Amino acid sequence: MTISSSTPLVTQYGSFTVTLHKFEPNYECVTFHMGDITEGTPLVRIHSSCLFSEAFHSLDCDCKLQLSGCLERIGQLGKGIVVYLYQEGRGHGLDNKIKAMRLEQEYEIDTVQAFQRLNFELDPREYSFAIRALGDLNLSKTIKVASNNFRKITVLKSGGYKVIEQVELTYPVNEHVRKYLEVKREKLGHSISFI
Repeated sequence: MTISSSTPLVTQYGSFTVTLHKFEPNYECVTFHMGDITEGTPLVRIHSSCLFSEAFHSLDCDCKLQLSGCLERIGQLGKGIVVYLYQEGRGHGLDNKIKAMRLEQEYEIDTVQAFQRLNFELDPREYSFAIRALGDLNLSKTIKVASNNFRKITVLKSGGYKVIEQVELTYPVNEHVRKYLEVKREKLGHSISFI
């Protein structure tokens, strides 16, 4: 059991329970869930933090749109969970994320090309902590997944979950986000149909 603390949290999307999960060595994540997620087919999202989009409202990625869209959908359904992982820059950290963004601007390249110039893996994020957090909350083994990233779905299936539906979150996008989503679809294999 990795649960450290938990409390109700009222949001614009409804009342959630927020839980902090602590792991060794020195890693933690947060879950936000609504309703009885131990039964039925709750909606699940594994979400990586994005400081610039979520806190400072930058316009060049869709992270905030995905997170708010999923929380809104859970509020409508009355049942679901978001696992919030602190994995900035696809797991490379905030410093390297800023360096990659600088390269994108200087050389007019996309996010994949920028990380390649830095000699980084395209997406080394670790999702085992998310599976452990879901297990702590006794999540139902039959779920719907709100993600366009096939890796997250594969990880959930490997963790013993039966994914009966992949829910695509749709939202209006600006020109910057559209280009970013095209790169995710064409170079990272994400399933995105609405752009």
